[in-house]
Amino acid sequence: MLTNRQKTLLNTLVEDFVESGVPVGSRTLMNKHQLAISSATIRAEMKKLEEQGFIEKTHISSGRIPSIEGYKHYISTLQTEHAASAVSHENFDELADKLAADTHYFSVVTGYYKARKIEAIHLATVAHSLLIIFIYSDGEVEHEQLGWQSPLSMEELLELNQYFNAMIHHENTTYTPLNKQLVSMINHYVNRRLKKPDPVIYKAGQEFLFDAVPQDLDGVRDLLSYIESDTFIYKLISMNDDLINVKIGQEIDDSLNHVSLVTKPVQTEDVDGRIAVVGPIMMSYRKVFEGLSAL
Repeated sequence: MLTNRQKTLLNTLVEDFVESGVPVGSRTLMNKHQLAISSATIRAEMKKLEEQGFIEKTHISSGRIPSIEGYKHYISTLQTEHAASAVSHENFDELADKLAADTHYFSVVTGYYKARKIEAIHLATVAHSLLIIFIYSDGEVEHEQLGWQSPLSMEELLELNQYFNAMIHHENTTYTPLNKQLVSMINHYVNRRLKKPDPVIYKAGQEFLFDAVPQDLDGVRDLLSYIESDTFIYKLISMNDDLINVKIGQEIDDSLNHVSLVTKPVQTEDVDGRIAVVGPIMMSYRKVFEGLSAL
């Protein structure tokens, strides 16, 4: 358990280190912040913080830097200061752009449509291929080309359209199209859409990603590969709490030791999701928390 003075010193040290990138010493803390305690007292308290694993001593300086536990304690303070509520914004693209511009970190907004239902299905032949068109209850339209090259007559298309539209509206039908193989294939596409629609994704500030990892090709490659993966999107969407949530290093992925992820719920009339910032562990968390709180 930290005393109030230790908490103040720890949080001040974290913010100084994030701002300067230089290990922080007791004299710097006392002079810069005009603390009403002596340098010797600060050194004693910093030694206790180091013994408890909140700060670390470097080999190149007499100063200290935050440990992962130190960052986590500092972040818990910010979470208390910034009671989170979901962001309500209809334009996800604009939201991602604003957060990236305000924080200078890579930003992403993603989520799933809440109760979007397939209102109608339309099958058509286009350029010797079969196209399935999904019309949703919110007016959105999506299409997908199916791997079926055999020609279909207008009568067969009409039968298929009638059959699948009756199926999605749970209407009784006594007729099943004869082409069982084609029906099975279309069923696969329809069931996939009914079970788990594709997430909506908007990204901004990609130019800031290179500041999130040490300047080595492996680190940059791993980060770029991760943020383009489905794993990243599903991790964001699965973080369904109401807090401004922070994941650090291997809490995100085993390959991302130097990366931090800060997220917050985002909602529209039709979508539940999260807005997120990706940056270095040594990111300006206060700036990010304030940016998220201001949305």
